[in-house]
Amino acid sequence: MATRAAATTVLVVTALVAWATITIPLAARVLQVSIVASMLYVAYLSWRGSRAVRRALDVGRGADEEPAAEGPGPFVSLVLPARNEAGVISVAMQALIAQRYLTAEGTPNYEVLVVDDASIDATQAVARRAAADAPQITVVRREPGAGPRTKGAVLAYAEPMLRGDVVGVIDADTVVEPAFLARVMRAWKRDPEAAAIQVARRPRNADRSWLTAAQAEEQLMDMASQGGRRAIDGTAELRGNGMFVRRAVLDAVGGWNARALTEDLDLSTRLSAAGHHVALAPDATVEEEAVESLSALWHQRMRWAEGSLRRLLEHGPGLLAGSQPLARKADFAAFAAEFVLPPLFATTIIASLLTIVLPGPADWTVPASLFAGYGMGVFLLALGGLSAVGVRGPALVGRALRGALFLSHWLVVVPVALARIAVGPEPKGFVQTPRFTGDSGS
Repeated sequence: MATRAAATTVLVVTALVAWATITIPLAARVLQVSIVASMLYVAYLSWRGSRAVRRALDVGRGADEEPAAEGPGPFVSLVLPARNEAGVISVAMQALIAQRYLTAEGTPNYEVLVVDDASIDATQAVARRAAADAPQITVVRREPGAGPRTKGAVLAYAEPMLRGDVVGVIDADTVVEPAFLARVMRAWKRDPEAAAIQVARRPRNADRSWLTAAQAEEQLMDMASQGGRRAIDGTAELRGNGMFVRRAVLDAVGGWNARALTEDLDLSTRLSAAGHHVALAPDATVEEEAVESLSALWHQRMRWAEGSLRRLLEHGPGLLAGSQPLARKADFAAFAAEFVLPPLFATTIIASLLTIVLPGPADWTVPASLFAGYGMGVFLLALGGLSAVGVRGPALVGRALRGALFLSHWLVVVPVALARIAVGPEPKGFVQTPRFTGDSGS
C-alpha cells in the first residue's frame, strides 16, 4: 500500500511539474538548466567510468600473462536457478565444471548448486546428466508451492544449503571461460573492502539482429555508468547474472528478498543503505542471451523497470536519510532522478496536447529538451563504454547512436511501469525471458 501511494505521488508531482514548466517560462528555464546540469554529470560519469573500465581491462590482461603467485581464494558457492531451461542448462553447467579455480591440492575451490524451480520440461534430467561426473555440482528441485515464483525466492531457498564464504549467481543461459572464477576473485582483491562484486555481461547472440546488437551496446553503457559511479564512491549496483556477495554481509542485511521482482537491485540498495559498496570486474565476463523479439523485450523491461522503481520507493528514503557519505547519497539521488525523467517527458507531452485548445500555447521546448537531454546522456554513456573496449572512429559514433536510440524505449517503459505500480495488480512473480538458442535438451 505504501508503495502504491508513493508511485501515485510521483505521478501527481510529475504532472504538476509538467503543467508548470509548459505554462510558466521561468519554470521551463529552471528545468532546462537542470537538464544541462544532469548531462554534464552523465558526461563526467562516462569519462570516469571509461577510464576505470579500460584500466581494469589492462590490469586483467596483464595478470593473465603473469604466473599466479597468490594462494587459493575463498571457497565460492555458485547458485544456478533454472526453470524450464532444458535447452541451455547443459552448456552453462559444462562451463562451470571446467573452472580452473582450485585449492592448493588441486581440487575445486567452489561448489555449484543447481536449483530446478518446479520445471515442467526436462531441466532436472538434463542437469543431473551434466552433473553425473562432477562432485562439485549438486542438483535439487524446488517444488511448486514452495514460495513466491521469483528468482530471489529461489536464491533464499538455496541459501541454507551453501557452504561458501562467497555466494555467486549464474543464470542458466550463461557461458563463462575456465578462468572466470579466478578472474572474479582477482578483481575483488583490487577493492577488498567491497561487500559484493559484479562482472561484465555480454550477449553471445549480439550478431543476430539490430535488436541484439543494441543490447551489446547497452551492456557497455551500463558498465561505463557503473564504473563511473564506483570511481566517485557512488552506489554501483549488482546486475543479477554474474553477481557475487560475501556470505556474512548477505546474512547481515537480511538475505535475499523473496518478494523482489529484481533481487539484484533490491540487494544493491540494501547494501548501500547498510554502508557497504559494490565493486566491479570488467575483466571477468558472463556471456548470456539477448532477447530477440520486441514482445520479449517489452516483458523483460517492464519487469526490470517495475522492480527498480519498487526498490527505489521502498528502500531509497532509508538510504537518503541514513548515515551514508554525502557523495553516495548524491549519486543515488541523481540515479533515482533518471526514473523521474521518463514520466516527466510523458506528462509534458500530454499536458502540451491538452493546452492546444487554450489561448496560451504550450512551451514545446520543454518536452523537446527532455528528449534531447535523455538522448545525449545515453549517447555519452555509449561513447564511454565503447571507447573503453577499444572501439574507435566511425564505428564508435555509429554504435553509440544505435545504443542511444535503443535506450529511448525507457521513455515509454518507465511511465507505464510507474502507473502499473500505482493502480495495477500486485505482481505475481517472475516472468521468464524466452530462450532462443540451445538444443531441445532431450
